[in-house]
Amino acid sequence: MVKRIAILTDHADPLAPIGGIEAGGENVYVLELTRSLAKLGWVIDVFTRWSSPKTTRTARISPTVRVVRLKAGPIDHIPRDQLFSYMPEYVESFFQFLKETRLDYLLVHGNYYFSGWAGLQIASRLGVPFINTFHTLGAIRHLALGDRDKSPKERISIETEVLQNAYAIIATSPPMKEDMIIHYKAPAKKIIVIPGGVNLNRFTPTPQLLARRVLHLDPNIFLILYVGRIERRKGIDTLLSGVNELVMRFPHLRKKIRLIISGGAHPSKWGKIPDGPEKEELYRLEGIVDQLRIKDVVRFIGAVNREYLQYYYSSADVTVVPSYYEPFGLVPLESMACGTLVIASDVGGMKWTIKEGKTGLLFPTKDPVSLADKIQYVLEHPEIRKKMRENGIERVHRFFSWDAISKQMSQCYEDMLIEFYYKKAMNGKKQSDLPQ
Repeated sequence: MVKRIAILTDHADPLAPIGGIEAGGENVYVLELTRSLAKLGWVIDVFTRWSSPKTTRTARISPTVRVVRLKAGPIDHIPRDQLFSYMPEYVESFFQFLKETRLDYLLVHGNYYFSGWAGLQIASRLGVPFINTFHTLGAIRHLALGDRDKSPKERISIETEVLQNAYAIIATSPPMKEDMIIHYKAPAKKIIVIPGGVNLNRFTPTPQLLARRVLHLDPNIFLILYVGRIERRKGIDTLLSGVNELVMRFPHLRKKIRLIISGGAHPSKWGKIPDGPEKEELYRLEGIVDQLRIKDVVRFIGAVNREYLQYYYSSADVTVVPSYYEPFGLVPLESMACGTLVIASDVGGMKWTIKEGKTGLLFPTKDPVSLADKIQYVLEHPEIRKKMRENGIERVHRFFSWDAISKQMSQCYEDMLIEFYYKKAMNGKKQSDLPQ
């Protein structure tokens, strides 16, 4: 039997350019997970929403993994939080594809919450088990952002439905599992912790001077790096204020301290970005830079091609992840794999992936003064920075390689399938047929 499975990721096309509009960790997660699962014998169709006329209906990731883009609304970008009304069409497009191809799937694996809702419908009609990975949780996001949370009002109810009815749930960190239980009353026995991973063939240490030469960066600066999407919950405003605090403490080092912000559109294209959260946040951050008078220190470079991202990590003296809420956090692991120290806010999965004082440093979220303290500590103690870099590399290789993660996921699939079909077989027997 072919071990064929369907993975749903409505808004996160794994072949989309990373760092673009709403393209980030989930895209990478699906891409790397499916590549690694294919090595273990799984045949995978990844179903995403067809969101660009420049793409084809299907595309290959590897010989046994392909992306299938389903018609659900206009073939154009739609903000992910506005996609729910198109999910019934997404489901029907899935079954139209099955009608054309006559394929069978052993299980359905959803991602995020709209795909989770779609996955429940699809798995029910197919009569197969459904598993869902949550990359963020609406209840925790709302606690972090309050009135600034732009998530649709039905998000938490949809998440609750998925958490209660999926056959199994993947949490990407122990803190996320706790949040599912506390805020959603999710059954603990169905939640399995399997983190995301890092492509260790790509993210590997490069000597800093060599990396800076590749990127044409000054070898003498103290470089602070941010990598990620441009959105309010990422806490970039805290980072800007923290860097301002640092240059105020050390005015004589102002010409040596540089902050590079990678993500979103390049500044030359800001005016062409569709109105929405990213455009609003970019201009808000630009206003903060002007207000703090640190334009000479800060450089927005837009999204970086992942082929070059390792060089940015290796060029940096420190990578800062200042998120208000981060259920897992891929950037800290990529940075650690490249041998660059991470300073992150003490929220979500980062409290688990980063070991304070051993593999990196944590600071209270939304606290720029504490962030400046941590950066100053790194600046003044290069020998400690070196030790934490070494520890970080060892931790990522030990726990977060995609080979290790995919083996956990593959075992999860196999255990779930055995249990599901055993229960199905037992339910089909008459009571008198069962052992007494």
